[in-house]
Amino acid sequence: MPQSNRIRRLKHIEAFSAVISTGSFSAAARQLGVSQPAISQLIKALEDAIGAPLFIRRNGAIFPTNRAESLREDAVSLLAHLDRFQAQLSYGRTRVLSTIRLSASMSIASELLPDVVSQITLQHPDAMFYVSSVPLSAMVQSLVQGHIDFAFHTRPLEHPGLHNECIVEAPQVAVMTADNPLAGIEGLSIKDFDGQRIITSTRSDPAFHYFAELWRKNGVSVKTVLQSPFSGFSIRMVEAMSAVTFNNALVARKICERNPDLVMRSVEGVGFKTQFFLACADWQAKSVTRQILEEGFKMKALP
Repeated sequence: MPQSNRIRRLKHIEAFSAVISTGSFSAAARQLGVSQPAISQLIKALEDAIGAPLFIRRNGAIFPTNRAESLREDAVSLLAHLDRFQAQLSYGRTRVLSTIRLSASMSIASELLPDVVSQITLQHPDAMFYVSSVPLSAMVQSLVQGHIDFAFHTRPLEHPGLHNECIVEAPQVAVMTADNPLAGIEGLSIKDFDGQRIITSTRSDPAFHYFAELWRKNGVSVKTVLQSPFSGFSIRMVEAMSAVTFNNALVARKICERNPDLVMRSVEGVGFKTQFFLACADWQAKSVTRQILEEGFKMKALP
């Protein structure tokens, strides 16, 4: 097929994707740097080609049809792959990806990424984000297969084709209700937690074994009332279960700031730190996109 035809077909898809994502012909025109009549012509030609309407015009607004919704994901995926192809040609070092696909552990995605994405959007308002949360093994495969671009996790994503870097370390703090007697003690120590009800992480988490050994060495007896791999969930269950949990200070601070009934306290003798990793394909290791993600995470996640 002649090159000019390929370019025209790409313009149709770009116009369709811009209209369905912005919800407006005029906004799509501004996003692509063309006139509104040009967008209308491209959409009309696309509708004629498939023999079905893609948008319904009603009272000055447009609404995607079922056919348009069925094409949305394919259009976004195609443009994202073209974006990545161009980025890989120059190792992605000179510009920010127009669509940034992220994955993160549940607590990072829910508690930390909203501020990070908001910060980056202020600097790069045209960037589009896709955020997901999947198990660690699926996250590795998604990165390797190119389904996502970057991943945040508290463990490195082990694979020879991936670049992992610890970008932040956060100390473990004790989270408890504000009316817990321990909340008023200055200079808490491990022994102060003897007899406390505790919410812990699961055995697959290094922190679980660290604290189990810490209790044993200090002769402290605690009652485990809940085990969960999710930091945010564990912290939110503190009040309901009249318990204490040790968790990383980044997530703990975000939740305690929103809930005045919870407080976080440093504990003398607790040296464990949670590491936050940013993982990507090797070719993205020195990209501009990775750099702004790291800077955004440090700026918004750290106090």
